[in-house]
Amino acid sequence: MTKVMDWLTANKLSLNISKTKDMLITNKHISTEFLVINVNRNRIERVLTYKYLGVSGDEKLTWKEHCKQLCCTISKYVDIMYKVEHYVYNQASCMLYHNLINSRAQCGINAWGRAASCHLRLISIVLNRAMRYLNTNNLLNNKVTTIYKTQKIIHPRKKKIDTIFK
Repeated sequence: MTKVMDWLTANKLSLNISKTKDMLITNKHISTEFLVINVNRNRIERVLTYKYLGVSGDEKLTWKEHCKQLCCTISKYVDIMYKVEHYVYNQASCMLYHNLINSRAQCGINAWGRAASCHLRLISIVLNRAMRYLNTNNLLNNKVTTIYKTQKIIHPRKKKIDTIFK
């Protein structure tokens, strides 16, 4: 840690201890009680999850917390789409979907997109609920995959993470 502090001093930078967090990322069961990082006699806080640039990572990189938070956020916006669906045209509903829901679903997908299927399934369910409000034919028997095709949106289960951001 002294080398980091020396580098910061040499480059006329400072470290904000109150905003600095410590997280040990590993898939092993290691006791972290003895691993303490101090800077200028101030202890750096150890966290199990941390949100950085809108993506919540945890110490095992399971992305469980991020998927839960994303489901809650998207659910709120799906409720908004439900409330306004009778008052706006389909084009406005599509804009709401892309601006409120799809933009959040795509944020950091390179990182969390390979989470366990049980976590991704929850996100898929919420996104499918949003798709049903974009159903232009208003037919209850339309499958969600059909709605994805008519709206020209790639179904989340069909997406390959490697091909999204070429």
